Amino acid sequence: MSTIQTSGAQQEANDIEAHVNRIRESGILARSVHLNRLFEFLYACHLRGWIPKEHEIAVEGLGRQDGFDVTQDALVRVYVHKLRRKLDDYYRHAGLSSRLVVPKGEYRLTLESVEHEPVAVFVAVSQRLRPIQALLAVLAASVFLNLLQAFWQPIGANSHESRMRAESIWQPLFVDDRPVVIVVGDYYIYAETDGGDTVKRLVRDFDINSAMALSNYLQLSPAQAEHKFDVGLSYLPTSTAYALNKLSPILNSGDKKATVVLASELKAETLRNAHIVFIGHLSGLGMLSEVVLEASGFHVGSSYDELVDNASGQRYVTSSGIPKEHGGNPNHLAYLSSIPGPTGNRIITIAGFRDAGLKELADIVGTEASCDELASQHAGLSFEALYQVEGFGQATKPAKLLTIRSLNPNPSAS
Repeated sequence: MSTIQTSGAQQEANDIEAHVNRIRESGILARSVHLNRLFEFLYACHLRGWIPKEHEIAVEGLGRQDGFDVTQDALVRVYVHKLRRKLDDYYRHAGLSSRLVVPKGEYRLTLESVEHEPVAVFVAVSQRLRPIQALLAVLAASVFLNLLQAFWQPIGANSHESRMRAESIWQPLFVDDRPVVIVVGDYYIYAETDGGDTVKRLVRDFDINSAMALSNYLQLSPAQAEHKFDVGLSYLPTSTAYALNKLSPILNSGDKKATVVLASELKAETLRNAHIVFIGHLSGLGMLSEVVLEASGFHVGSSYDELVDNASGQRYVTSSGIPKEHGGNPNHLAYLSSIPGPTGNRIITIAGFRDAGLKELADIVGTEASCDELASQHAGLSFEALYQVEGFGQATKPAKLLTIRSLNPNPSAS
């Protein structure tokens, strides 16, 4: 071991001890025995005035055999990286003037000051991004602000909204005291470097849909742990903001105020106890996918751009979205369903395959005449419908109904 060059300041030692105790009490490391052991080992080294080497951390801190080869196994680097991320998570909303860190390239605990600025989390992420990634982050933030603005608008006893809540598709949400939860389909993004500290890419990988999934992947592929990491980002389709703005006055009645959660954060308890309204792309259903598709007469084809009718085998495919002037055939699909949930609650799915489909479908379920027409075309509360939308970008034609049918009203099993 090499000796730490300490300042001898008792105040710094007291501050570090206070931070260590906060981390312990928070429980943020409680679920990982290895992270707990690593953290306590580094703190013990700090108290002894030593900086451990990688091999010493593996053997003394993580319990590996003395013959552990750090050149062949990235175990220590993986867990140090995870510890840094956990500390980032803890301090993101702690509001403290200093924070405990494991400096890059070192294996020791030390303090660094925190400069609080407006939207500090976003700034901290953006400073590490190249211009195009920073622009994407700004656009994501803009969509999120639009969602918030939609729900902060004052809701009055508007006669149109009252009539809409009496429409057959919406009325089941307001007949009891169950909460109404709007689930928006989000997509997880992780950061990727080329080995340095600067983010080179923001990556959307359809096989990695959460921070937990990324963590599991890195445990199986530890060599990637220094290149891929969670930055707490996800994105929403831009049509989600439009749809939420259109439908929020209906879903926020005088007696009930709908809450919004991301599909990636939906809990099984909420799925059982609340009325659910999903708004997003079909591929963003997340936990709801199994429940919705189990009740459906369709199944997903080779991708979420395709639905296949279970009975007839007919395939419905959305186009690539390429404009006609470039040789494309911009036909988009949208899926609407209303089914009973596992405890008799109601699950409504308003999903586009792409932005154009979701936007037009929001207009249908947010308009009295369209809801009246929809009610006249099916029998019962449980149904599904598939729509086609022609056009590209903002230049779309009204949605055309392709098929509609009643569904089995028996609730799905929890």
